[in-house]
Amino acid sequence: MIKSDVLKKIEKKLEEDISKEIELIKREVYFILDKELDIYFLKEFAKHYPPKLLKEKAEILLDTLLNYFMKEVLEDIKNRHPDIQYEFFKVNLRDKIRNWALSENGKFRPFLPNIKEKEGMLEKTLIIAPGVVVSAGGLIVTATIPETLTLKAIPAVSTLIGPIYIIKKFKNKNRRLKKMWKRQINLYLKHSKGELKNWLFQVESKFLNELINFYKKLNTVNSLK
Repeated sequence: MIKSDVLKKIEKKLEEDISKEIELIKREVYFILDKELDIYFLKEFAKHYPPKLLKEKAEILLDTLLNYFMKEVLEDIKNRHPDIQYEFFKVNLRDKIRNWALSENGKFRPFLPNIKEKEGMLEKTLIIAPGVVVSAGGLIVTATIPETLTLKAIPAVSTLIGPIYIIKKFKNKNRRLKKMWKRQINLYLKHSKGELKNWLFQVESKFLNELINFYKKLNTVNSLK
């Protein structure tokens, strides 16, 4: 059995592990959001990538938790009679709990983050001059103005001040969007951290109940001998 003081230490260590993994997710998502990529791509990225990472981290944390438990249980089992050791390994408790935790009924299910954008902030691709195209992400997709074309030949643009102003406007809007999405992702991860913790504690409860049942079964069998 796992003693109560040992169990508390495991739970504390697990909470630290959860915090570290959540922070890693946030850093990775923020790193991509800071890139000068198409804003529509970034919106979809912010919506779908964090849940994907949460699923991956949930499986890592599941293995971590089971490893913590098995380390303590094996310390106890190794001092028991060989028959008890045999029965324990035959039960294959670690794989049994892991399979349950990853099953359709038991697996961790992160929801999609609520990524919003302010009205009018997502723009269509804009042609600001011949050969100069700005994407919705505020990037110059094409800037191949022929050398023979003078600036005066560009309609309504005698200098590049106009296009530069528009590009700057796009970037300012996108910068505000990214900041807003970062706040939304941060709130999402805070909530998901609690959901992930609850799920892992359900796994803990399942493991401990199965372990208790194992020892009860052994005691029953021994009493009948």
